[in-house]
Amino acid sequence: MTSTILLSGPRHISPRFPHTTTTPISAYVHNIFAKALDMKGRQPERLSPAQIWAQRSASLDLPSPPDTWAGRRIPVENGNLQAAFYKLNRRIRSNNMFREVKLASRHEKRGDKRARLSSERWRKRFADEVRKKVQLVSTIRRRGG
Repeated sequence: MTSTILLSGPRHISPRFPHTTTTPISAYVHNIFAKALDMKGRQPERLSPAQIWAQRSASLDLPSPPDTWAGRRIPVENGNLQAAFYKLNRRIRSNNMFREVKLASRHEKRGDKRARLSSERWRKRFADEVRKKVQLVSTIRRRGG
């Protein structure tokens, strides 16, 4: 037994566009255009950054941290200090904390800081482009090109 989906349904008159008749699929399209036309005259609500942040935070539904040190401590399991120090070192390296401490140890002029940040951005973009080209070449070689 095979089932058939009918794309054309009973025709009805669109309330927004009375001169046209619609099927259920075209009614859906009409509804989209009707909403767009209704919003055309109105200005969208401007939300402040705090309101946007509150909406996004509410949608995440995350539990609050248990205390102020959550995420800042490394547990020592079974008295294994070596593993704990390894985890601590890895977290410090992944967050670039050594670099931040080195930069914060001395004052950096505004112009020097601007030049350094510009250089870092350029290097990052350049590395990304090189990485993309290498991936492209490797996929072409994998295909046998």
